[in-house]
Amino acid sequence: MKKILFIVFLLISTQISTLAVNFGTYKTETDYGLIDGFKWNFFNRDKNAPLVQLKSETEEEKARLEKQKDKPKEKMSDSDEIQMYRFMLEDTVAF
Repeated sequence: MKKILFIVFLLISTQISTLAVNFGTYKTETDYGLIDGFKWNFFNRDKNAPLVQLKSETEEEKARLEKQKDKPKEKMSDSDEIQMYRFMLEDTVAF
């Protein structure tokens, strides 16, 4: 009986941890999920730097976002436009 309870507990705990990781890294409208949206400064931090920072407020991320804004946007090819038009006609939602 103890072995069965241990196996059930092990299966439930692995499922819960898997769900937690998937939920924490899910990206909705922003570039970050719940877990990876923070920068943790445990080691090698500056004197005035906070222990936890939002990743979007760090200097490295601000520089990356500026570079991303300066990049020219890719133009859709003709085949992509044809595919989008076909989806429109068929009322298909493309993911």
